[in-house]
Amino acid sequence: MLNDMVAVTFMKVAGTALWLLYTVLLARLLSADEYGLVMYAVTVLTIAGPLTCFGLNSAMLRYGSIYWHQGRPGALLGLLGEARRTIALASVPAVLLVAMVFEAALGLGTGVPWSVVAIVALGLALYGTMDLHRETLRALDRVLAGFLGFNILRSLIPGVTAAALAAGGWLSVESALAGFVGGLAVIAAIDSWRIGRLVGDVVPIRQRDDRTDWYRIARPMVLAEALGYWIARGDVVLVGALLDLRAAAIYLTAQRLAVLVTFVVDAVRLTLEPMVARRYADRDHRGLQDLMARGSLVSFASGMPIALAIAGGGWLLLGLYGPEFQSGWAVLVILTLGQTTTVLAGSVSAVLRMTGLERPLTAVQAASAVGLSATVPVGILLGGVEGAAIGAALVTAGSNLAYLVIARRRLRLRCGPGSGMFAPALVRSVVEEALQRAALLLWKPRP
Repeated sequence: MLNDMVAVTFMKVAGTALWLLYTVLLARLLSADEYGLVMYAVTVLTIAGPLTCFGLNSAMLRYGSIYWHQGRPGALLGLLGEARRTIALASVPAVLLVAMVFEAALGLGTGVPWSVVAIVALGLALYGTMDLHRETLRALDRVLAGFLGFNILRSLIPGVTAAALAAGGWLSVESALAGFVGGLAVIAAIDSWRIGRLVGDVVPIRQRDDRTDWYRIARPMVLAEALGYWIARGDVVLVGALLDLRAAAIYLTAQRLAVLVTFVVDAVRLTLEPMVARRYADRDHRGLQDLMARGSLVSFASGMPIALAIAGGGWLLLGLYGPEFQSGWAVLVILTLGQTTTVLAGSVSAVLRMTGLERPLTAVQAASAVGLSATVPVGILLGGVEGAAIGAALVTAGSNLAYLVIARRRLRLRCGPGSGMFAPALVRSVVEEALQRAALLLWKPRP
């Protein structure tokens, strides 16, 4: 488990470094308003794109992992085909949703050119496919392959494209967005080829009972995911709509830096989810609790130092984007405080997603989405972008507390500081495993 956590963390670090380079490049080459429009459009795409999966990406991670370990690749391919068709169909109403968001927030044809809407519309199905393929590769126990596209290529391809366009004098809002969407197409093709190689020439199987299981998970999860994406990025949409694109650009930059605090927490969650699904299917409660304790320890030991570093020196990173972005330091500190509650909660969301608790998870997210939609506008009214950050941080803290309560009451599982993560035996075990892995990396015996 630690091997995968380290590898995923490294992948996320590399991916975030590339994303920072990409966004810094755009911020330096475009005006603040142009950069704000590009990032606003990308934010809308990252909210709407995964929703075209209609929750079948979550079903793939859960049931695809089980099918693969049961020796049923045909069932896995059946689920994959069902999800791909769903993405193609769902992308049509998603285009209308995106147009409505742009019209309500900025105004079509005035604040947002129609060409921008068209490019985002083309990217919806591609983003959903990338998300589906990532979960498919994770279900196939190819965690690193699953995150190559999402974490590395998603930033690398548009970054290289933007640099080339700038060198030729062709960089604009539209060309930058086209480079981003083109990168999604490349990722979809690579991941599709990789999945085909792993599974082999197998006939897809779609049995009625299997489809019932898929949609039993997918239906509540599509709402949960929609709410989750709104909770993660809706504050940016609201800031852009209620203030302006320049404020949205500064807020978004601070928000993306604050999320660095949850680097390892995300790596732990992504590593644990397939394991949680299998242990829950085997009714291994003790194994589940051990996973929670180990994941919580790794999250806490790595996340808290990062939080202190970001809060104390984040203004240096903000300065990379330009002097005007350093005015977002207070926003960065506030949002970082909110993210520390995610560090303290540990890997609790991995349990809720993989153990059939979609409905209470959705209920918490619905409450959080409503809370965000209320607290951020009120915060903007009272304190501008800093007030928006306070509202978002309070919602983050409240949702994490609710997740811990649900895991405790419904599953009898303890996450975070109460999970036993500070037990001497567990700490010693994790440290010994880490030292062993480090020794293997630093010293390899000669053959």
